[in-house]
Amino acid sequence: MPYYDEIFKHIVGTYPQPLAALALKTADVRVGARLRTEHTTVRVHHSDMTFHIELSDEQAILHIEAQTDDNTHKPMPLRMLAYSSFLALEHEKNVYSTVLYFRPSSGQKDPGLYQYGDAARGGISFHYNVIRIYELAGEAFLDAEAIGILPFTALMKPPADMPPHAWVEKCIETTETAEVDRQTRATLLFALSLFGSLAHPPELFQEPTLEAIMQESPFYELVMQRGREEGKEEGREEGREEGREEGREEGREEGIQQGIEQGIQQGARQMSIDNTLTILESHFPEVDINPIKDKLQTITDIEKLKQINRNALYAKSLQEFKETL
Repeated sequence: MPYYDEIFKHIVGTYPQPLAALALKTADVRVGARLRTEHTTVRVHHSDMTFHIELSDEQAILHIEAQTDDNTHKPMPLRMLAYSSFLALEHEKNVYSTVLYFRPSSGQKDPGLYQYGDAARGGISFHYNVIRIYELAGEAFLDAEAIGILPFTALMKPPADMPPHAWVEKCIETTETAEVDRQTRATLLFALSLFGSLAHPPELFQEPTLEAIMQESPFYELVMQRGREEGKEEGREEGREEGREEGREEGREEGIQQGIEQGIQQGARQMSIDNTLTILESHFPEVDINPIKDKLQTITDIEKLKQINRNALYAKSLQEFKETL
């Protein structure tokens, strides 16, 4: 679940109430302190999100596990039993567990149940909730105040008469109206694009103005950096393989690495310039932006170009934007 884990835990940890209500199928729950997710037995186990909760008739523990795909390491029912057992042993409270599946078709075979043996001999029957996000009717959850749910709405079912691309646009528009600070809004939109791309073409989330907002999220740069590192590692591996085949491993590896790094830098630079020009054309359609285009092409500092991109997004006039150049 690369990238998804960290941003999921950040959003749910910050806005747990909507997810708690969804997981427990009741709004009558108050979420308390978040628990550490490390449980020590003979080995160290990590669950995704755990909270103290208060229901109308008891105090308990809520455990939420997030899955983009079916688990291939251990059967999910057995994993959920293990997490619940660790939590119950540690806190001596009832534990209510839910697993969320995001990617369409995942979790189809999860029964929400683990059982073995004969009850008379001490066998057990353990139940947990299974929620397939992609099976939920989206309109019931598309609420700018339910901040913890918004990043997952694009995966949900749209209204019967609404095509997928229009549903994605509606999810983006609703997320943009959430009453949060700029950085949080950027993170919500970036999470929406990240999870939404599990079911929709990534191009639906790559509109320049939206991209400029998402760049203000700390998770945006984190994911981009990891992508660059993975690209470099793939380039190194390709270079080693080709070098072994042709007897020129060292020189080929270095050349591939340099090419990847240069390509990444040039691509990021040009994308930032193009985004800025698109925003200006959209905001000030009557103005000739060719002189600005020429000016931007002379700038090689990517961080400076990102800042210019943000300036274009929030400038109230072309003159105001020019003064930032």
